[in-house]
Amino acid sequence: MRLSPSPPPIVSRLFATAGLCLLAGTVAPRATEWIVGDGYRYRALTVSTNSQAGFTSLAANSTGIGFVNRLAKERYTTNQIYLNGSGVAAGDYDGDGWCDLFFSGLDSENKLYRNLGNWRFEDVTAKARVRGRLFASTGACFADVNGDRRPDLVSNTVGQGTWVLLNDGQGGFRAVRPFNGSGGGMSMALADVDRDGDLDLYVVNYRTFTIRDQPGIKLRGSTVDGVPQVVSVNGKSLEATGSVGRFTLKTNGKILENGQPDRLYLNDGRGRFTPVSFTAGAFLDEDGRRLANPPYDWGLSAMFRDMNRDGLPDLYVCNDFESPDRIWINQGGGVFRAIDRLAMRKSSHFSMGIDFADLNRDGLDDFIVVDMLSREHTLRHTQLSNRKPPKLRFGVFNDRPQYSYNTVYLNNGDDTYSEIGFHSNLAATEWAWTPIFMDIDLDGYDDFLVTTGHPLDMQDMDVTNRGEALKQQRKHSPRELLEMRFLFKPLVLRNLAFRNEGGLRFAEKSADWGFDHAGISHGMALADLDNDGDLDVAVNNFNETASLYRNNAPAPRLAVTLRGAPPNTHGVGARITVEADGLTQSQEMVSGGRYLSGDEPVRVFAATKPIQKITVAWPSGAVSTVSTVKANRVYEIDEKGAAPAAEELPSGRGPLFEDASQLLSHRHAEKAFDDFTRQQLLPKKLSQEGPGVAWLDWNKDGWDDIAVASGSGGKPGLFLNDTAGGFEGAAVPALGQATPRDQVALLGLNSTASGLLLLQSNYEDALAFGPALRLYQPSVPEPLDLLPAGPVAYSALCAADYDGDGDLDLFVGGRCRPGSYPAPVSSVILRNDNGQFVRDNRHESLLREVGSVSAALWADLIGDIRPELVLACDPGLIRVYRNNNGLLEEVTSALGFGNHVGFWNSVCAGDFNGDGRIDLAAGNIGTNSAYEIRDEATVTWHHGDLAGGGTHEVLESHGTGLPIRYFHELLRAIPFLREMYPTYAAYANARTTDILGEQKAALGVVEINSFQSVVMINRGDGFDVSPLPLKAQLAPVFGMAVADFDGDGIDDLFLAQNFFGTRPDFPRMDAGRGLLLKGNGTGGFAAMPTAESGIRLSGDQRGCAVADFDRDGRPDLLVGQNAAQTALYRNRLAKRGLRVRLVGQAGNPTGVGAKLRLGTATALGPARELRSGGGFRSQDSAVTVLGLGDQSPTRLQVAWPSGRVSETAIEKGVAEIIVEEPAP
Repeated sequence: MRLSPSPPPIVSRLFATAGLCLLAGTVAPRATEWIVGDGYRYRALTVSTNSQAGFTSLAANSTGIGFVNRLAKERYTTNQIYLNGSGVAAGDYDGDGWCDLFFSGLDSENKLYRNLGNWRFEDVTAKARVRGRLFASTGACFADVNGDRRPDLVSNTVGQGTWVLLNDGQGGFRAVRPFNGSGGGMSMALADVDRDGDLDLYVVNYRTFTIRDQPGIKLRGSTVDGVPQVVSVNGKSLEATGSVGRFTLKTNGKILENGQPDRLYLNDGRGRFTPVSFTAGAFLDEDGRRLANPPYDWGLSAMFRDMNRDGLPDLYVCNDFESPDRIWINQGGGVFRAIDRLAMRKSSHFSMGIDFADLNRDGLDDFIVVDMLSREHTLRHTQLSNRKPPKLRFGVFNDRPQYSYNTVYLNNGDDTYSEIGFHSNLAATEWAWTPIFMDIDLDGYDDFLVTTGHPLDMQDMDVTNRGEALKQQRKHSPRELLEMRFLFKPLVLRNLAFRNEGGLRFAEKSADWGFDHAGISHGMALADLDNDGDLDVAVNNFNETASLYRNNAPAPRLAVTLRGAPPNTHGVGARITVEADGLTQSQEMVSGGRYLSGDEPVRVFAATKPIQKITVAWPSGAVSTVSTVKANRVYEIDEKGAAPAAEELPSGRGPLFEDASQLLSHRHAEKAFDDFTRQQLLPKKLSQEGPGVAWLDWNKDGWDDIAVASGSGGKPGLFLNDTAGGFEGAAVPALGQATPRDQVALLGLNSTASGLLLLQSNYEDALAFGPALRLYQPSVPEPLDLLPAGPVAYSALCAADYDGDGDLDLFVGGRCRPGSYPAPVSSVILRNDNGQFVRDNRHESLLREVGSVSAALWADLIGDIRPELVLACDPGLIRVYRNNNGLLEEVTSALGFGNHVGFWNSVCAGDFNGDGRIDLAAGNIGTNSAYEIRDEATVTWHHGDLAGGGTHEVLESHGTGLPIRYFHELLRAIPFLREMYPTYAAYANARTTDILGEQKAALGVVEINSFQSVVMINRGDGFDVSPLPLKAQLAPVFGMAVADFDGDGIDDLFLAQNFFGTRPDFPRMDAGRGLLLKGNGTGGFAAMPTAESGIRLSGDQRGCAVADFDRDGRPDLLVGQNAAQTALYRNRLAKRGLRVRLVGQAGNPTGVGAKLRLGTATALGPARELRSGGGFRSQDSAVTVLGLGDQSPTRLQVAWPSGRVSETAIEKGVAEIIVEEPAP
């Protein structure tokens, strides 16, 4: 007699007996008895502790599951839609406590396998009446659509409808009349979208056939109402051929084939579904307008998820090809609105499948969308036939471009996401289909599985070229053209598994975990098939026996199922939260959503730490709590015992900053410039590096004014403080003319010569004439030229009294010779001789070809009053030059910086650990760029005349010597490579040494080994280098500003992020939102969430600077954005600090170089050094705000750049003090 766990209380004994009698005589392990609690019940799990984390693949002859998803070659000769495969559904259809499996078939009949226990299954397809004969079945899912607590079956087909099969409770199913009859049905997802209690259905459609299978098709185009359109197919109207919306005719004559509209169906509660129109108001665009037409997309999968935690199921739809992914945010009442344009910055091109999980256990759902990028170098360089870079519009960054790699979205907690695919190491997982996050080793963090492979490697560029060549030789019949697809070989790939290593990084463990089957796998579903409380895996393979994987995890676990109120009997949409000391895990109960597949409705959590409680937030709004929880149990939680949710109280005081950009209404002007026509292999644009920003007192009224540099063709912005909390544009004739060149840096100079310094770059025009550095003065009609343009395009600008003569001198950094980046170039020091700036020839040799300087500052790192010169080189080192009484010598290696070669964009200084010594922080490219797909920890640039034609180019390669750039890119710069490598495959196996040959010896070499943005703590005899927090690594860092932004007495750090000037094949780096890092006083920092900081920047952020412009004792923030709005943030909540204004000697009236320290009678606090220029080509106010924290300082010590030291008593309650430098 077959034994089974006790049925749920509401399930009748008659039904339970009927389920048991189906297979009399089969013996399964006896399950433990259910123990009933208040609103829940549980039973103990039997867990094996003698195994290792991972999977065991079980053979068909032992399990009885011998299903093969067969597809004859003839079928996909004439219809390649079928190559998208089929899925698997998991659910306990007969209610006996053992999860069963349903496999969809294309040529094969569907199969339903009843779980007998002990990893044995019985084929009950015929009895259950689910064979689907003559159907090409694709997606499937078990779901209780009529609320009778029996899992029904929903099955999609290609062109033969979506079938709802109602469970009759007697081991069989009854078919309801199908719908979506003309749809190319793929995946499906179910949720209660209108909150009427039942499960509604979203069906994803692809197409039933495609123009690629109709080589003889004839299309006719015409212009209708001024718009080019396809008007007939094979001489028949679009309506007659079912082709409405099928084609888009471009103005250039190119025809795009579109997919079919998906379908949303509302459930009447009895399993009968009514379609919802896309154009009747249920779906709105980003601006809240009704859709004019349904989206004709190539849909592959969709998943419901409450993305914004408002209790309503939102919807993500994955679409193939150029069809954009659709992200629909539920507005309530069954209405969806497209997500905000800036909520997600980019998307995958070939979006196959999606899954959500809280990857970093911050309580927010992150997600992945999988695409087709290979992990293997050779495949990445041959699979290119459909991979085209997006066409980006200059100055537009709300366009969500598509890139062909897996996109991973980190939830920012403010309804926006940062795309972190490259950082996560999940960007490339081959031609992928079903992604699944699950905690395989039960350590509390979700790991990752994905199925891969394709019957034909249709991206192979060599085969594509061969086919095109064959077509040119003679005319081919339609059948011959169809059969050309078999030039492509099967793409047999391993399925992949990755372990969550923490820090949002994953490491491949496919072989270690036994999940590396080589074949072609499509749908995949999770289920606890042996009732041990972990999730096993079922996979539907193409033309091969299905795979079944037993989960061997030995770690403690907690399984949770839900008993929802009818008709949502499995609690779909409920969020389950499991809390333990130091670890909170949460998951949502979903139905369907997998690629062509659906899981068993059970959720599993790690229980390595004592569990404090389980909380279930039901879709109804009620909440269940289980407080007495032990590991190695399965809990079934009943909605009957739920209580109303507690009312949420308003949180906190609101954000630290408020956006005050409207006070300026300024936008940085920039003209588009094609850097790649001059250097075709240039790694990135250098023409989009501005603007810098500056705080200065232009009109000498004692209030902070604003200056913003301009790109070529624009005008610099100058805004005067109106002393009432606002700004007015200044009418300065000398600044009112359009600049012919990019202004790359600026300073407000207060010395023997004063005014606004603007540094211009001749990078774009490459002409060695005209001014490079100009000084603008309020009372002088024409600017004063301080430095002429020459062969070097300049970049950075900073001022200090480096020679100790009492006035401010200038450093001007060289960026590159136009057309020769990254060849090192020279920089210049301009010595101030009584108001006249002259080249300092003493340091000419020291600064000759010092590198490609991106940013610079002067800072006293040694503690001897004389400022050291610090350069951020891109690419290159953080270079430091010690100041020996006005003579500089390089001490880069001596201070510990000699081995850190990076893409250093910026550098700033502050006393981050409060010891009185000046520390540094530097901005780098981060760990979320396409460079992260590399074999080793380095990237090498060989640069020079690669082809012998006199053009300076850059050949990028991974540390192992494998070239990064694609073959067609290199051919543009080195055409003769075609003779060496006749095919993409030949090039894919080449190494840099082979490509360069003898020319390699004549080239410059840069080996980049540092990618993280860092903090460098000054230990007196050297610096300790450590990475900034994780969120600082997810986008390039440019602007850097140091201030005590929250007023706690400890310096914080603001980072301006992103870079949009990438080359076409290098994805835009846009994961940054502007990041405030809160200092801890020991040299460490923690990222402040956007909701707390209030800083939300979406553009290409550059220079930033700090000032208390409204004199409230709180540091405010100014941020420049390339070709975008200048951002001004007013600090509204920081504890008020002490405003300090220094009055120095005539040559340095604002005390640049002075160090300020608040103190008590017995101790001094952190040092604040006043600088003129730093971060990224920007300048802070000369009036600084010192945070008081919880201390009550009684004195202010000032170490002046002259060497004198003063102390000033601080009276209680004073808001601002003016300190004058003691007389000599």
